[in-house]
Amino acid sequence: MADRGILLLGEDKTIAAQAKAHNLSVMVRDEPCVPYAQTLIVAPGTRVPWDLLPAAWHFLRRWDAAVPLWRYGVTAEDVGTSAERKRTASLVHDLRVMLYSHELLFVRKNAPGETLVETWVDEMGQGGEPRLAFLRSFYRIKPRMCVLPRSWLAEIQEQSKQAARRKKTRRQRKAREPLIEIEVAPGVIVRCRESEERAMRERWKKRLRRRHEVTW
Repeated sequence: MADRGILLLGEDKTIAAQAKAHNLSVMVRDEPCVPYAQTLIVAPGTRVPWDLLPAAWHFLRRWDAAVPLWRYGVTAEDVGTSAERKRTASLVHDLRVMLYSHELLFVRKNAPGETLVETWVDEMGQGGEPRLAFLRSFYRIKPRMCVLPRSWLAEIQEQSKQAARRKKTRRQRKAREPLIEIEVAPGVIVRCRESEERAMRERWKKRLRRRHEVTW
């Protein structure tokens, strides 16, 4: 058994290549497990903080698991359905607790670590909000879990900020476009932005087709 490695919850060639460059074993599975003495369970598309991994492995010498916080200001009472929150509250009691970013979960291969992951799989099998499922698992097993700051997800945060900036730029560019009038059907005139003309015509084409089918 390898001392350290990464369990990918789905194919991700970028993470796999970077893991090998860091001399880490890689396993791909659809379901979480703990195949290595020290395992990083990571979801595809996650930006792994490779420079922080030595600190994570060090934490696992003492802790059963380590995971970053998800979002400041968002608690368990803000996600999931009413029924699932009620089920979670039966374990947690107070839902005013923060959630964890299980996309980047470090686990030690010992009884508490493996039981945490097995319980998480069981909770996810019941459907619902994945973060509440992980929270319930944590409260059911109560492993020694090292909670990492959100700065471990800094690259993900920056990626989100860049996406938000691009979206804002597109909105501003669209707002500067002049409105035009187009005839989408005989006698039917609508207004839209010039860049939206094609989509608008397609939308009306589908709408008129549905009306024709209903009439027919």
